[in-house]
Amino acid sequence: MFKKKWLRLLAFLGGGLAAIAAGVLGAYFLWEKPPETTAGNPVLTELTQTAPPAASAAPAAPTPDRGTPFRTERQDGVYTILLAGSDDGTGNTDTIMVAKLDTVRHTANFVSIPRDTLINVDSPIRKLNGVYWTAVYSGLSGSEALRRHVKKLTGFDVDCYAIIELDAFERAVDALGGVWYDVPQRMYYEDGPVIDLEPGWQLLDGEQAMWLCRYRSGYVNGDLDRIEVQHDFLKSAADQFLQLGTIPNIPQVAAILAESMDTNLTASNMAWLARQLLRCRSEDVNFYTAPNTPAYVHDLSYTFLDLYNWIQMINDCLNPTDQPVGEGQLDLVYLRGGEVCCTTSLQGVAYFTLGRRESAPVYEEPEYEEEPAEEEPETPPPPESWITEYGEAASTPTPAPMDDWLIIQ
Repeated sequence: MFKKKWLRLLAFLGGGLAAIAAGVLGAYFLWEKPPETTAGNPVLTELTQTAPPAASAAPAAPTPDRGTPFRTERQDGVYTILLAGSDDGTGNTDTIMVAKLDTVRHTANFVSIPRDTLINVDSPIRKLNGVYWTAVYSGLSGSEALRRHVKKLTGFDVDCYAIIELDAFERAVDALGGVWYDVPQRMYYEDGPVIDLEPGWQLLDGEQAMWLCRYRSGYVNGDLDRIEVQHDFLKSAADQFLQLGTIPNIPQVAAILAESMDTNLTASNMAWLARQLLRCRSEDVNFYTAPNTPAYVHDLSYTFLDLYNWIQMINDCLNPTDQPVGEGQLDLVYLRGGEVCCTTSLQGVAYFTLGRRESAPVYEEPEYEEEPAEEEPETPPPPESWITEYGEAASTPTPAPMDDWLIIQ
């Protein structure tokens, strides 16, 4: 009898705890909320789906044929997101990504646009990474300015945007418990905020993850190599959390990001998007870099997007509508046969025609008059007389010991 009472009590407590857990879980799902999507161009289906005229109605006057309406239906369950972050401490958004999350097919694509991408403006600052803070310093909305320029490059307006601060990124990674990652090489930099990472598999905390994503000085291709490391880090983080089936402390991470970002997402929006991402398989989360060609204009490094390869990537990976994006929807500066071209009217044409980078001067071996052998010195002349105007050693007798050489690197 006593045993039965205890069993009934345990069953009652277990049922109560289950009800509480279900209530908490239900409240969480009610708190989550999907973000709004952009209206985009109106869907003109009403022009082609008119009701038949009533029997008593008078014959309608003929109307001119206006052609087939331009259809821009949204793909079901698709959200596009602009993600940007400051990497250099100056406010420039050196990390810029456009993402497409498909909550029906459970796929996610992230495409990085290089920070040096040249935009079609007649301004001293023509790089995409300078748009945000140029607007802010002018008293305008940085996020709207960046969003507008990204639309010119992609042909569509993103649904959501989030410009994240470095401090928020660090705190979010710490709230996640860190991320395991195989650091590919020694990373050390001290001419600014210090970066100090040893190579190898390790658990990165927020500060170390920020170092990894900012580092670029030791890469052959600079920012383009950094983008690849950022992609690899994010892919590694996604793999870990997808295997767990959960993202630790989702509400806390969402709150950190919501309060520290310039964004149109709420914490509940972020939690909803995070849970949708968890429904993707690891192989269905992909990272890409916009196809590009680095070049110099006025001795400044720029990146020109490769027009037709880029259009294909937009439609394959990012476009949220059923209507393919074409070059007529872009305002994009690109190279064709070495010349600067634009899908619209090129702004500040003189900047490109007058600022074309000259070819490097051709080295010509200087000529020397031969002197009689008896007049040659027994020892080499001072090192400075060996150096030509091109910084190379002229032809000389056998030099002194190695430590006496003047070596020009």
